[in-house]
Amino acid sequence: MTAIVGWDIGGVNTKAARIAPRGNTPPLRGVRRPFEVQHHPEALVSTVKAVAQELDAQPEDRHAVTMTAELSQAFRTKREGVAFILDALDRALPASTFQVYTVGGHFVSPVEARAHPRDVAASNWSATASWLARSIPTCVLIDIGTTSTDLIPVVDGKVVAQGHTDPERLLTGELVYTGALRTPVEAIARRVPLWGGSAGVSAEGFALIGDAHLWLGRLNPGDYTCPTPDGRPATREYAAERLARTVCADRDMLGDSDIDDLAIALAKAQIETIAEALGRTRQRWPAISKAVVTGLGEFIAGEAARAAGLTVHSLAARLGSAAQLAPAVAVACLLQEMAELE
Repeated sequence: MTAIVGWDIGGVNTKAARIAPRGNTPPLRGVRRPFEVQHHPEALVSTVKAVAQELDAQPEDRHAVTMTAELSQAFRTKREGVAFILDALDRALPASTFQVYTVGGHFVSPVEARAHPRDVAASNWSATASWLARSIPTCVLIDIGTTSTDLIPVVDGKVVAQGHTDPERLLTGELVYTGALRTPVEAIARRVPLWGGSAGVSAEGFALIGDAHLWLGRLNPGDYTCPTPDGRPATREYAAERLARTVCADRDMLGDSDIDDLAIALAKAQIETIAEALGRTRQRWPAISKAVVTGLGEFIAGEAARAAGLTVHSLAARLGSAAQLAPAVAVACLLQEMAELE
């Protein structure tokens, strides 16, 4: 049995996990590398190579792929994006074989993926949910990354998501475009508390929700893996300056308690948005009483799940820090399962 490397090629993060052959150690290794395809698409090949080297991937390893990077503005269409990603993998892993996971829950060859790009675009949620369904047959998967939130219902061991493409998933509420880091604060709340009143939020891209979570101690500076809006460091004090700008103020005008009020209101609004979408899922699938939470924003997912009346199970209890690479781990496990049946 050869090792399996699972890939989750995102628009702003490249994630991979290598599952060693049974009996080898370490059994699982993972890597997450921040990389924005939009700004340097040509560097995807070198990024994949570097991640593979860090995982000590071998030429005989088999590779399983999910992707979301096709949505990047580097590409005019998803078809173009899927083809670009597959080309990059061909160049980065020339001696290896890889298969691509579809939103329908099966693997296809790169040739088939090129012919049917919508089947493989934004497939990472399907891999995680399909793998999870083997061990927790009825639940809702809540995976909150840097940019977006997946809310995937699983009932009686089957993924029962109504949406498959991103527009369909936005329509059903199974994709909520809010994340733990990159979401502009004006996309989360229109008004925030200020000096005993309620102030409008300036739509100037002054701060990200990551600034609120950093100020509140819910994220560490090392978690802030994207550029800050003002180009200054990802520290708590600079985060406060960015948050002050959201009401067109500065730190000479706003004290710590004012920043507390802003950050808490933004975090609460984000939780309410996700909890509302979870409510829609529960209406469709009343048998679901458990949420499995994962991703950089697991802390947000847990609060939203409890607000929606769900009990919470952390995927990190099973995978440790690799839970933040859940789609990469999941797609590798699914290919390993298929290989063992061959």
